[in-house]
Amino acid sequence: MQGVLMLFHKMYRGGPNEKPLIQPTRQTQADILGVAVGDLAMISRVETEPPYGPRKVIDGEVYTDGSTLILLTLVETAARRLVRVKRLAAVEEEPSTVHAELNAITPTLESEALDWALKTTTDVLGVELTRFRFGSPRFDELKAEGREPPAPPSAPELTGARLVMDRLARQLAIAIKTAGGLLVRDLAKQLPSEARDKTDDLTSALKREGLVDSEIVVVCGKTQAQVARAPSRDALADLSARGIKCACGRPIGDERTEEALTITNLGRSLLDKARWLTILLLQELEAVGVPGDAILIDQSVGGDEMDCLANIGGEVALFELKDKEFNLGNAYSFGAKIGIIRPEHPVIVTTEKVGNDAKEHFVRAKAARGVRDDFAFPQTREASDITYIEGVECLGRGVRHFVSKIYRADAVSALNKILPLGSLNGFYVLDAMEKAGDRAVAGVA
Repeated sequence: MQGVLMLFHKMYRGGPNEKPLIQPTRQTQADILGVAVGDLAMISRVETEPPYGPRKVIDGEVYTDGSTLILLTLVETAARRLVRVKRLAAVEEEPSTVHAELNAITPTLESEALDWALKTTTDVLGVELTRFRFGSPRFDELKAEGREPPAPPSAPELTGARLVMDRLARQLAIAIKTAGGLLVRDLAKQLPSEARDKTDDLTSALKREGLVDSEIVVVCGKTQAQVARAPSRDALADLSARGIKCACGRPIGDERTEEALTITNLGRSLLDKARWLTILLLQELEAVGVPGDAILIDQSVGGDEMDCLANIGGEVALFELKDKEFNLGNAYSFGAKIGIIRPEHPVIVTTEKVGNDAKEHFVRAKAARGVRDDFAFPQTREASDITYIEGVECLGRGVRHFVSKIYRADAVSALNKILPLGSLNGFYVLDAMEKAGDRAVAGVA
């Protein structure tokens, strides 16, 4: 298999701009010692035993262009099985197998270096590599409780969600929804005084994306009350022609009419339980490589908004979404959810701020858990510190930073499998020098 890696290395030199790290390091060490690099045996690192037997790295290389790391590792796995020997259980070794692992540590999901490495690996080994994802028993348990992966948002839902990211557009849409409809002349009153000149633009955008629709409202001249609504003036004229009258007795076509805006089914579905925020979160998770089937939506666990669960690198993240300030009352509720769901990573996403009283509550709760874990429940696996993403404009950056912290641990683990291959070992150094001495005595170059 070492020969396979050397062949890969020769072919890979035709790739973009990556340079190998392990082989040049070993060659330099061999040159300094005056020994053949082939005599300077590699350190094979034995991994902790997974469920199917011990694993040993037998070869590997790291390629880099300064911003991207491509890791190729050849791993030997010794399989084991339980057998009976005179009614006693014994472990029997199965023939070991060798497989290749390819990891990419890149600043973005799209990587020319990774594409080339995949193609080269296929050319050398003659097999197609399959994507590996860490499983999570806890995530599987949560899914078995009835939680379902979210349905992909439609194109109108996605564009609508992006529109109401804007605080003013969202404020205007919520006002129309809450009131059951607003007269156009009253729309500007729903916005701060410094933003009222944007009313027409915001209204046009909400109409264009299908979140609100126009209606014609009939206002009684006697009582000044709204007595009827029609989808258009033509519909109202048709009603008047049919003899429909206002409650005061006047023909309905003779009463004053005004244009009003009402929320559509699309707008209502996006605003209810802040579903628009959930849609945006799903898009951001997908952008950092979390597939849809690794995400669960829970609508039944307290609060007004949906909760989102995700399996990220084999670890469960619980996202609490709030289209308002996250206060102390929300902190108590979220603490209860953490206790029920037991995520490794609790995350609060809010369009406003997380109140200082809520943050202080979490600090006190963590200190209390520490005392409990040390003395009463040392086996309890507690969640890590809570991550705060404050402000919807910070959603994308916050999700990328949070997920990268989890992926970073996997990257360190993958690198630590290979880097020992470029490290010196006292026994191997002496062995290589003795072989070089024997060659010199024998007059062999």
